[in-house]
Amino acid sequence: MARWTMKTRRGRMDLGGVRAVGARFSKYIRPHRWKLLGAFGAAFGTIAMQVASPWPIKIIFDYVLTDKMRPSWITDALSAVSSGPTSVLAWVCGAILVVALLDAVFSYFRDVLLAQTGQRVVGKIRQDLFAHLQTLSPDVFENRKTGDLLMRLTGDIQMLRQMLVNAMITAGQAGMMITAMIVVMFWLNPVLAILGVSTVPLILWASWRISKKINKATKNQREKESEVASIAHDVLGAMSIVQAFNREALEQKRFSRQNRSSIRAGLKTTKLQSKLYRIVSVATAAAMCAILFVGVRSVLAGQMTAGDLLVFISYLRALNKPMRQVAKLTGQVAKATSCGQRVADVFAIAPSIEDREGAASLGAVRGAVSLDGVTFRYNDAVTALSDVSVSIEAGQRVAIVGHTGAGKSTLARLLLRFHDPAEGTVRIDGVDIRDATLESVRGNIGWVHQDTVLFGMSIAENMALGRPDADEETIRDVARRVRADDFIEALPDGYDTVLGQGGSQLSGGQRQRLALARALLREPAILLMDEPATGLDALTRSLVEEAWMAPANEATTLVICHRLRDMERFDRVVVLEHGCVVESGTHVELLAQRGKYAAMYTGAYGAGPADTATGRAAC
Repeated sequence: MARWTMKTRRGRMDLGGVRAVGARFSKYIRPHRWKLLGAFGAAFGTIAMQVASPWPIKIIFDYVLTDKMRPSWITDALSAVSSGPTSVLAWVCGAILVVALLDAVFSYFRDVLLAQTGQRVVGKIRQDLFAHLQTLSPDVFENRKTGDLLMRLTGDIQMLRQMLVNAMITAGQAGMMITAMIVVMFWLNPVLAILGVSTVPLILWASWRISKKINKATKNQREKESEVASIAHDVLGAMSIVQAFNREALEQKRFSRQNRSSIRAGLKTTKLQSKLYRIVSVATAAAMCAILFVGVRSVLAGQMTAGDLLVFISYLRALNKPMRQVAKLTGQVAKATSCGQRVADVFAIAPSIEDREGAASLGAVRGAVSLDGVTFRYNDAVTALSDVSVSIEAGQRVAIVGHTGAGKSTLARLLLRFHDPAEGTVRIDGVDIRDATLESVRGNIGWVHQDTVLFGMSIAENMALGRPDADEETIRDVARRVRADDFIEALPDGYDTVLGQGGSQLSGGQRQRLALARALLREPAILLMDEPATGLDALTRSLVEEAWMAPANEATTLVICHRLRDMERFDRVVVLEHGCVVESGTHVELLAQRGKYAAMYTGAYGAGPADTATGRAAC
């Protein structure tokens, strides 16, 4: 979209950003257009009441106190309904109360309708943004700070509401108010009206000029606030590490430094806004002085009544409010535009992995897995896998071994379709997983990651993450299979115990058992495990191993290993090195070849083929 600008002598207001953000989020406004029209109608009623509010006081001055009111329909109406000054005063007091009451009613409906619309618009945008974030590949989040994304999901969207909802009504009401009062002012006294509106161009010019600076300052402020949120997120999520390494003072200093930077950025924005308000106030005061000087002389000369001057001054003072609103609104729109652009930037991130057109569900899956000539590069630069071809039959148990950086975890991520290969094909039951829906691919895989992730939900809910309809008995049965039932029952609320941040009240082994239970509860066709015994002692490791090595587990089981004992229990061992499959076969076959695998095994345990039946440590 073209970026149009309104230029001034020393600055310019960027309208392109406003138009782009408005166009991007206009679809969220359209369903609420009738409520906005209602709010606009209520705002029009408020304007009418504010235009009428000085006239009862004029009547008191010109009709009751001095009897200098010029003949008009107002004087005719007062003569018809009253019998004297006291009666007129009573009618005027009643009119003041009616005007105030109607103004309050109109204001109430305007504010309620705006609040309802604003909250629903914000809620829908936040809901859609959260849904969009969940469609993005994990590498998007690995390359971005969580605090920054949280800021865009919360504070930035809330600020965007100001532009999408409030700004329209506020600008419309302010514009109609200014127009109505200027028309009446010219009707009362054209000379004074010219003096009153002479400062309007100055105020508008200052608003356009400063708003661009506010936009830039707001972007910087939001970035600083995102940094603060990111630091707080990192430190609070790893408090045990912070305390263990005595980093409290250092982290406090880092947080304080970034916090001061955020405060300075916020102060800069506030100073710019205050500068704009200051210009409006001084300009309005100057107009007031000019009107008082000329107006009082006109009253003394008999050219206008004191009531006329009072109405005129009331309108000029009332004009100060919408003019301030316009000035304030300019700054708010600049800030909201900046925040809206940050939100739009996240929406603009296209999912790298999506269902192809015509993608079908895998249906009943046996669990056969094959990779044919698969090559994958991170960031189109670092080759993680190169021409990998592996064929695994349904129900087989396969160990994937290799040194750190060999490409083992990358292979798992391709199978889960977190990425697509640059070359080659990944298949399940002979079907290219790119031709199947993401839901059906991932729904047939149970994944146990070496970095166990638990959510702030109950233990039962964490276990049933991939199968939310599982009943209590099924959950308990799986917990018993992975030897987790005893420690769960020992917790204060058992399976209903709500876990804290990352399940920090549990040991590493307990968290890993819950992760394994979560995967087994899905009854997947393919069980994919990355270092499943991480954090387990030898006895627990042996017990837990039975859960996925027992005959009851009929899933095709792929296990990423570093420990190489008990490898004879796997149907096959696949050896990766520098992203390539260098060997594949049974444990005994690979030792007999005396190649890479045999060298790894001997280097780890100093054992030869004759020793392979001993030892109970799992991978």
